[in-house]
Amino acid sequence: MNTKQLMIFKHFVEQQNENVVAEMLQISQPTVTFHLKNLQKSYGVPLYLKKGKQLNLTEAGQMLYQNSTKILTLMSETEDLMEDFKTSKRGTLRIGASNAPIYSILPDTVKQYLEAYPTIDVKLSVDTAPRVIEMIHNREVDVGVISENGLPLEGLEVKRLTENPLMLSMDQEHPLASKDDIHLQDIKSYPFVIHSTGSTRESIDEWLNANLLEIDATMQSNNMNSLIETIRGSEFLSLMSACVVNHPDIISKPLPNPPKNRHISLVFKSDRYITPMIQNFISLLYKSI
Repeated sequence: MNTKQLMIFKHFVEQQNENVVAEMLQISQPTVTFHLKNLQKSYGVPLYLKKGKQLNLTEAGQMLYQNSTKILTLMSETEDLMEDFKTSKRGTLRIGASNAPIYSILPDTVKQYLEAYPTIDVKLSVDTAPRVIEMIHNREVDVGVISENGLPLEGLEVKRLTENPLMLSMDQEHPLASKDDIHLQDIKSYPFVIHSTGSTRESIDEWLNANLLEIDATMQSNNMNSLIETIRGSEFLSLMSACVVNHPDIISKPLPNPPKNRHISLVFKSDRYITPMIQNFISLLYKSI
């Protein structure tokens, strides 16, 4: 096994075409075929079955593909790390973020970072908090900024930045907008639009279960703009993170019997070396709180 064979195998699995792999790696198609055959021969087990254009990995091939991806990613990360040590001026900062920080502290932080370090490229991946955690474990991102209410700490460093409670959101003209104290019975009278997945949905389900409450969820979406636009000028209610509601027509009120508190947190792998490039971002993030 060598890294060239692993790279050829990885691209072959993803592209399922030897000619495409040859063009990507700027080598000949017979070279691709040669290395794929030698790779299977060296392990002594079939890695894939190909019939026409259809490629199916064996169990051994699936494991090799997964580990090849990890190895090549770690090698690339090491190269970036060495380059960052050498210059501390160029590189790519990979950030994973859930929706809540995207609508609150993260935009200003990223803007300040780009202005302060114009030669650094920033790659921002936005997804649910569980998916961002997965990306951190797989080393697809350097750091994550997410909304969470408690994470398994194995292999992770979690730095809580600010509280982010779950709130009841509504249009400013909603019948409940003028009430100082909202009770569970008040909520049952109105339809809801809520998050479909992610840590916010987990908190919603926790709150509903704890209060033995059922709501009329007319729409479910992870698009914050669609949720906000739906409740604006209507009698729909929503359950949102406190930090995401910044529309002038929308107000938020504390929930009765709220779930355990949530936070906006910085998350990264415990064994990740914090390069100057990453540390500069973290410093700006703390200043934005």
